[in-house]
Amino acid sequence: MPSMLAVRMAGFITQASGALPPAPAVADLRALATKYRALADLRSRRDGDGAPATKHELRALADEFPGCLRELDTLGEAEIARRARACDAAAAGAATQPWLSWIWCYHCMLRAALALKRGAPDRKPLSAARLKAHAEALSRSTGLALTPAFAAAVLHPPRGRLGSTIVRAVAELFAVPAPMVTAALMPSRRPGPSQPTIS
Repeated sequence: MPSMLAVRMAGFITQASGALPPAPAVADLRALATKYRALADLRSRRDGDGAPATKHELRALADEFPGCLRELDTLGEAEIARRARACDAAAAGAATQPWLSWIWCYHCMLRAALALKRGAPDRKPLSAARLKAHAEALSRSTGLALTPAFAAAVLHPPRGRLGSTIVRAVAELFAVPAPMVTAALMPSRRPGPSQPTIS
């Protein structure tokens, strides 16, 4: 058990000083690869005038990987396929690229956040004890040490943007700037043929 001096508390995450950030397991990487293959199929169908995605397909993907439909809208088919290959390579033992851990945490945190919002629809301000209880529930479901400040931001996201709250938490967890996480995971528009992709 780390001493209080060895614990870093910054906004959304409580983490032992010097602790390594979490990394996806092989099963998580395989699941991400499956997600990207499904997104590649949907992107190919959309771009090639194929059968449109059904509500069931989109809902199933979004339930398992919250936020992935933004990837579908912002990433080109080649980048989605490249991401699937990167996931497969990492699952086979290659180095896990930073963005893989970021997107895995993003889905995990957003899934827990949405479940909390569904279970606590009341918009009234919550007591410190209730926020602490929500933070503990979020921590149990994600395996991360999340704070009451994170629970409060989930229930009342700044400017109503839950995705930005999750990006901020991921950035804090991995000690990288939030704009870097956003640019890597979900650029604001699909890149053209000559634009670089993440590596």
